[in-house]
Amino acid sequence: MSETHDTSRKEIHKSLDLLNFCTRMIGLSFIDDPPTSVFAKIKSSFIFGLSALSLMLLFTVEVSYIVSLVIKTASLADLVTGLHIVGYGVMSTSKLLTLWVKRHTFRKSIKDLAEIWPEAPENQEEEDLKKGSLKALRIGQFSYTFFNVLGVVIYNITPIGIHLYRTSRGLPSVMGYVWFAAYPFDKTKPINHAFVYAFECFSGACSMWSMVSTDMMFTTMASHISLLLRVLQIKIRRLGFADAPTPTDNARSYQEIVNLIKIHQRLISFSDNVEDAFSLVNFINVMISSVNICCVMFVIVLLEPWVEMSNKFFLVAALIQVGILCWYADEIYQASVGVADAVYASDWYNGDVRARRALAVFIQRSQKPLYFTALKFRPITMITFSSILTTSYSYFTLLYTVYSD
Repeated sequence: MSETHDTSRKEIHKSLDLLNFCTRMIGLSFIDDPPTSVFAKIKSSFIFGLSALSLMLLFTVEVSYIVSLVIKTASLADLVTGLHIVGYGVMSTSKLLTLWVKRHTFRKSIKDLAEIWPEAPENQEEEDLKKGSLKALRIGQFSYTFFNVLGVVIYNITPIGIHLYRTSRGLPSVMGYVWFAAYPFDKTKPINHAFVYAFECFSGACSMWSMVSTDMMFTTMASHISLLLRVLQIKIRRLGFADAPTPTDNARSYQEIVNLIKIHQRLISFSDNVEDAFSLVNFINVMISSVNICCVMFVIVLLEPWVEMSNKFFLVAALIQVGILCWYADEIYQASVGVADAVYASDWYNGDVRARRALAVFIQRSQKPLYFTALKFRPITMITFSSILTTSYSYFTLLYTVYSD
């Protein structure tokens, strides 16, 4: 690898430090060197296997709980109370599997990114854009991770807090559980209770690390693609043509245009690879988020006292999670559309016939925006986020009407 690419690789890896920490918690890494020793291979495989097994078991017992309620014809309130937890389990499990199945794609994408990374910006505008993008990404990564970690901690300690509160008030109390789940044994026995509580705390943490890791991989790749597209716009606008060009000047200008077109084509290819990797999990995310938000709103507004904070954190986390997905996907769309505007704003009319023809092809291709999609069914933008919120509210009003009747 050249010195320039090595520097670019270090910058990219630095932007992925927090992501790497999160993925290590579930036995994966996309920037560390693959384990070579037998012990290291066994360790990473064990951590990932344990994480995957705990998620699948948690998902199974959560579904069993919902099925048991349906069989018992339980009330609407009881059914909705546990439904959003199952939805979260579906998303976290699908995201963990996505990280595993696409692990080689992600590692290759990070490596390929170094070849088109703006390691040495050509002007102050590019430098400011790069610094601003990386700073905003770091703040977003830290804030999102912190809030999710805090949320899962609060979820795990809520049963203890409620038990201590009731006990201190002299009220009868039995410590509850983290999740709504049905087990094939009596979980109220002391030993079983301790085991179930520890299992639910651990599996909840695995769910959170899987969710955060996948979301952070998506947002980081989307942020970098958006950055590169905006840097490309600056380079296009700065295209210059001599007032009295010589054949050498024309050849140089044409080659510069060709180089920019090649960068654009590589960004399209890179974006397509990221889209293919996340298309299915984005579809699951978009489809389930409306139900999750609706159900947890129902629980908060109608069923739980405000002293219980766990579901309030769940609601905010769900809104932030789908919000950043749509935000960064929309950034890709906006940045890709801006390429065509940049070509039109360049000094194209002063170029020779060959240069103008190349720019005409460039603007025609760049008028087709880049999208991240939900399994190719619909593009994901901030309009999608608005649609999710609207759908969630519609579901909520329906549930409220049925519950009130």
